[in-house]
Amino acid sequence: MDFRKVLAAFLAVFIALDIFLGVQWVREYPFSDNRTTDQQILDEMSDDGISYGSLVQNRQSGSYLAGKDGKQVLIDKQNELKPGWQTSFSDGQFVVVPQKPVQLGVDSASDVMDLDKFIAKDNQVIMGNEYQYSKKMTQIARAKDNKHTTSKLYVFVEKIPADNHAFVSDRAQIVFEVDSNHRLQKYEQQYVNQTQFLRDDMQLISEKQALINLYQYNELPNNSTVKLSKIGYAPLTTVKKDIIFIPVWQFLVSTNKDTTLITVNAINGSIMK
Repeated sequence: MDFRKVLAAFLAVFIALDIFLGVQWVREYPFSDNRTTDQQILDEMSDDGISYGSLVQNRQSGSYLAGKDGKQVLIDKQNELKPGWQTSFSDGQFVVVPQKPVQLGVDSASDVMDLDKFIAKDNQVIMGNEYQYSKKMTQIARAKDNKHTTSKLYVFVEKIPADNHAFVSDRAQIVFEVDSNHRLQKYEQQYVNQTQFLRDDMQLISEKQALINLYQYNELPNNSTVKLSKIGYAPLTTVKKDIIFIPVWQFLVSTNKDTTLITVNAINGSIMK
């Protein structure tokens, strides 16, 4: 018997067995550096000087929503407002100016409470009971505003029946302008009518995944700060007379130069322009 052939055969079997056992070991105890891919991306964001708060990983649900432009409703009902109040339309906004400024509270909290009472009266706000105050949308409006230096904006958004979310679009909100003496000067309103869901709920991407998508699409500048985020419904397209809304994540991103609102499709994770 050729000793070299036996040795070679033995060595080949040993190597094959070693490989087999190694494969089984990896399957049973896969290698891990204790960091997920998402965590690696978040670490890269930190290295690029991008800061953000705590991120929610839970996934919410939502669906496609259809609604009609409510401009005609506002036109038909404007005569129901108090006599002497001026009404007009400007760039799609229904603008209402009271006959004289309306005194509200003494600070921001009491202003909001008084505005809650204000919108509840049909002769002051059309369909006002369908709106609710949004702290985050107010923050966004104030961050984007470069016209009002001595007055404050308060934003109320239209509620969506049978859904936990609200609209995050100016097509369905009221913006109140309040001066430094807490007097309501005017408000601008848009309304969405006859809302209805087009299909069953589906699972949406999480806040964490939406922010990661922003980074991977190069939408987050280096040394920027994510001031806030919000989920809600924003317009996608218009089909005949129906406005189609989808769930989105919105992020308010600030640099030393400007502040930008960036929107992510919460269904497929794409960036909406």
